[in-house]
Amino acid sequence: MASTGTVQSLNINDLKRYASEARVNQPLIDSKDLVTRMNCYEPGQVTPFHVHPNDDEVIFCVEGRGAITFDDRADVPLKPGTLINLPAGLPHGIAAAKDSRMVVIYTVCAGYTSVRPEGRPDEAGIAIPGEYIKK
Repeated sequence: MASTGTVQSLNINDLKRYASEARVNQPLIDSKDLVTRMNCYEPGQVTPFHVHPNDDEVIFCVEGRGAITFDDRADVPLKPGTLINLPAGLPHGIAAAKDSRMVVIYTVCAGYTSVRPEGRPDEAGIAIPGEYIKK
């Protein structure tokens, strides 16, 4: 059976970008089934607390230190080489250590959604890809 998909290749080291205002989130590779993106954090920057109601997420720490954060369980430390699978429906955030830049790559299903739990106004101005905005 022959594949009709496109082979995609890139070097993430050429694509790293940082900003003092907030972490930089950018697309890497998309297919009909999967989306892969990269977050580049300055020390102390975060991805706001959110949940993917219907989609698992795989996160890989490329460089730096930080943590996956939760409300109801211990944080999961991130360091280079850490690979984490987050099941659908688990609210979480991502935070770079206060003294370390950090780069993570994550993969989710194409067409995924992100929803923010209520009650975190300090994170309101930070965009989340795939976010569903309640109207």
